[in-house]
Amino acid sequence: MMAEPGQRPVYIYAQWEIDLVRRELRSAGELVPLGGRAFEILAELVQAEGQLVTKNDLTERVWRGVFVEESALRVHIAAIRKALGPDRDMLSTTVGRGYRLLGAWRIRHMDAPLQSAATGLLPSTNIPSASFDLIGRTAAIAHLWRLLSAYRVVSLVGPGGIGKTGVGAGGSQNAADRLGG
Repeated sequence: MMAEPGQRPVYIYAQWEIDLVRRELRSAGELVPLGGRAFEILAELVQAEGQLVTKNDLTERVWRGVFVEESALRVHIAAIRKALGPDRDMLSTTVGRGYRLLGAWRIRHMDAPLQSAATGLLPSTNIPSASFDLIGRTAAIAHLWRLLSAYRVVSLVGPGGIGKTGVGAGGSQNAADRLGG
């Protein structure tokens, strides 16, 4: 089941939530730390709706075209089990074949904006507000805010003097206002 535009899917089972857009695993509303690759594996498993996902399929989807040893997959599976704690048996192993995430997971569609139009608040980050307006960077700043709402780390790269710091700082409150924040 796909999310409609303007919505983000959150998979829910018992006290567990897997938010694919925010890339968060939560237990009873509390964030459970999980590394990036482990989260990608968990996302693949929850989207498989209880079906077996082979080891080969997982490595191809999560590491996309990169050769990795089977031990790398096992390390991340162990991290998922550790994160699930007493519910670690939800992650089932079929020896020699693959994995499945057990449980009657359902999808709850959340309204997508991670910035609230009602309150006018931008997502909380540790990026300071700029004290100046950037001209011609509205689209770049909007794209950066979308990336920051979905990923824990975003790198801005390029030659010196092109405005990476200014864009990273968000281009001031005036730019945020123009973005609908």
